[in-house]
Amino acid sequence: MTDVTCAVIRNEEGLVLAVRRGPGMGNAGKWEFPGGKTRPGEDHEECIIREIDEELGIDIVICGRLEAVEHDYGDKKIRLIPFICDTLASKPLLREHDHYRWMEPDGLVTLDMTAADIPVALQYVAQNKCITVCETEEDAVRVTAEAGEELARMMGRVTSVEEITMVAQSAVKDSTLLSQLVTLSSSTEPRVGFMSSWALSKVVDVDAKVMVPFLPLIIDALPSAPNESVQRSLMRVLMKSNINDIPRAHHAVLIDYCLTVMRDRNQPVAPKAYGMEILASFCSLYPELVNEVMGAVQLFINDASGGMKAAGRKVMQRLGKRH
Repeated sequence: MTDVTCAVIRNEEGLVLAVRRGPGMGNAGKWEFPGGKTRPGEDHEECIIREIDEELGIDIVICGRLEAVEHDYGDKKIRLIPFICDTLASKPLLREHDHYRWMEPDGLVTLDMTAADIPVALQYVAQNKCITVCETEEDAVRVTAEAGEELARMMGRVTSVEEITMVAQSAVKDSTLLSQLVTLSSSTEPRVGFMSSWALSKVVDVDAKVMVPFLPLIIDALPSAPNESVQRSLMRVLMKSNINDIPRAHHAVLIDYCLTVMRDRNQPVAPKAYGMEILASFCSLYPELVNEVMGAVQLFINDASGGMKAAGRKVMQRLGKRH
């Protein structure tokens, strides 16, 4: 039996990537989750990161995994090991496949998928968990009570981009709702925390100014963010905000946090990319930071994908002009 890995890749909108097998591939025309066979001496995690880079030319961050699926195709038996992954990329480079789609999770089951990928799609749709397990039940109950049980229940039921967008649009006009979303972002109830922070990242796209009173709370919450998805959304809010709207009393804390994220090789790509932009903005206020920030950016792009290298070089060029 051959071990094969595949990736259920999610973008910032929570959509999942499906790719169609090209004419030169077996099962041509069928849809699947991208991936491939492990090489001798290669573990499953190394395999899926390599395969996605080779097939699609994008960076991914492994966030979890699903149950392995065994399938007999007649001429071969495979054990499919699925990983749940996040990416900042939006347009993969199709080197073997001939088409791709970013889809709502529920839509995956409507595709004409390969036999082994169908159980993976069903697993993901059934779970539809974009985040890690909550830390303690007591903390989840406490934070939920503070923000309002009804809103927490509603956020726990949200499943689509459209619903999140509606919540965000309402929060722009309702400061009480906005305050509750900020509080619920720290919830250790997985779906509640993720969806609430995701809504905040949508709010800042509509009107960044309404987030200004809450920026100190968001900065204070970052070090104890319950999972990577919440961390990513909160950092995006800060990245999209005007640096002059952040109180000076919180500058040092946020600068130190972003530098730590940038230098940590185990951090996902998204927080590093947001941290890079936040630090670059701070350099307009603190020119003495330029050398330190450029060093952190260089460290980040050494092992980054082509897209991230290009973004990093642009930031360094910007900083070089100020230096």
